[in-house]
Amino acid sequence: MSQLTIDKVRIAGMSACVPATVEDNRTLPIYKDENEALKVIASTGIKRHHKVDAGVTASDLTVNAVESILHDLGWEPQDVDCFAYVCTSRDYIAPQTACVLQDRLKLRSDCCVFDLPFGCSGWVYGMSIVGSMMSHGTLKRGILVAAETNTQNRNPRDTTVRPLFGDAATATALVFDSENARPMNFMYGVDGSGFDAVWAPYGGMRNPVTAEALEEKEVSPGVYRRGIDMIVNGMDVFGFAIKQPPRSIKELIETFSIDVETVDLLLLHQANKFIDEKIRKSIKVPAEKTPYCLEEYGNVTSASIPLTMVSRCREQLAGEPKHCIACGFGVGLAWASMEFYAGDVIISDVIIY
Repeated sequence: MSQLTIDKVRIAGMSACVPATVEDNRTLPIYKDENEALKVIASTGIKRHHKVDAGVTASDLTVNAVESILHDLGWEPQDVDCFAYVCTSRDYIAPQTACVLQDRLKLRSDCCVFDLPFGCSGWVYGMSIVGSMMSHGTLKRGILVAAETNTQNRNPRDTTVRPLFGDAATATALVFDSENARPMNFMYGVDGSGFDAVWAPYGGMRNPVTAEALEEKEVSPGVYRRGIDMIVNGMDVFGFAIKQPPRSIKELIETFSIDVETVDLLLLHQANKFIDEKIRKSIKVPAEKTPYCLEEYGNVTSASIPLTMVSRCREQLAGEPKHCIACGFGVGLAWASMEFYAGDVIISDVIIY
């Protein structure tokens, strides 16, 4: 088992930005009638999602999220020592979007910046990577962004994905704190044999974009796709999600001798409420300790856990430290689980872009 413990780093603040445009699943034109839409809502728990307008990217949402938390923490851009951008819908193949954002945010030229092209497990992976770098004490303040504009690479006429995915950007501010920070514990895993459970066949170096890849085809009744569009093989993802995430969380609990009864918040990646509820019940965590935001925002991949914390846990995280378990799982097929404490966290209002 791959495991990691990080000391002396804590969450200082969090923020989120979502687009103003909202799509209600009950009125999507891809459905024959409202009853068809209601069945999807009942099976997923997703009622609506926020969608960027043409020309808006994840980095645009990110600028607003980062500027908001810097302001609320009283930090200047020059105070940031480390900046990580977790996102698969990057502005360009090259350079890294983090480099572009260094200039847009006016971070120092000697700031450590980098992209992390993770999907659904990205916030937990990012916390461990940035936290590890900061735990030595040389880097005092860091920003971890988890952002995605899913609606840009999913075909709007694909009934298997359009109702599920939304767009958002989140920023998590981390500080080196040798006196007050409590250890963060991590477990990781991946099953690359399932890489094509969630993937875009064309657009990378293995399968470059061709004229044929840009042609829209009806791959099954009511499902239209291009080769560059993201595909979600629902049954493969479902089989993975109901088995591996609870196993990972249980390994975390056993390895680090966690008393589940002391856990205040179970924070799960949110793609499907039915799946998450199966995970919650498997871990035996009460429903009131498992917040959800997918009914309003949909599946925002790497941003789902921090967006839940910003939009649903603001009051809880503002006081005494809360004992939390988080688990991200999906694209890859990769997963990561995390134990941490969060308290006295400054959380900004959700920004509507």
